[in-house]
Amino acid sequence: MKVISKGTLYLFTFYLLLSPFPTTLFAQQKAKRIAVLDLQGEGVSKSAAKTLTDRLRSKLVNTGVFHVLERDQMDEILGEQGFQQSGCVSDECLVEIGRLVGVQQMIGGTIGKIGQTYTLDLRIIDVQTGRILKTVSDDYRGAADGLLGILEDAAQKIAGKKSVKKKKEDDGGSTWYYWVGGGVVIAGAAAAILLGGDKGSGGGSDLPGINDDGNIWPPK
Repeated sequence: MKVISKGTLYLFTFYLLLSPFPTTLFAQQKAKRIAVLDLQGEGVSKSAAKTLTDRLRSKLVNTGVFHVLERDQMDEILGEQGFQQSGCVSDECLVEIGRLVGVQQMIGGTIGKIGQTYTLDLRIIDVQTGRILKTVSDDYRGAADGLLGILEDAAQKIAGKKSVKKKKEDDGGSTWYYWVGGGVVIAGAAAAILLGGDKGSGGGSDLPGINDDGNIWPPK
């Protein structure tokens, strides 16, 4: 029977400490198990709400903070239990679903539209205590596809990370005014120099011009 030397044991332990495997394993164990109930659409079609919910799940996975239960798995488990998801909007209902599917936290909420403004309201509920851990709300005015960016920002907020929301396009687009204005000023200055030069070279004006030798005329 071979006996492992202390030196070999120390080297092996040192390797494990430096290896990313323990860190990755620890992060996986620490990650919360969550499930996302389909967002309730208010002024938004059911298919759009379903698509936006799927995007929210994907963005939550990308944060690396959660183990997100897939839609098909959740539907299968609830189907076996004879549980109907439709009409489930209360916190108590979310807790019941969370216990059935075996997650630690549940996310539910609404995606609505008022006039030209979209509204997003999410709440994260602890399944064990039934307590609301966090709420995330945001408003967006623009084309419907811009909601995809709002959901990415919401996922970061849920994960407790820094917001990744981009500056509004209007902020960058408004700078065209300064470029156009600057161009007008430069063009005007160039025209003034040319007109001044023509008058000066003719000798019929008191305004300074540029003569053939490149000197200012008349001299000051």
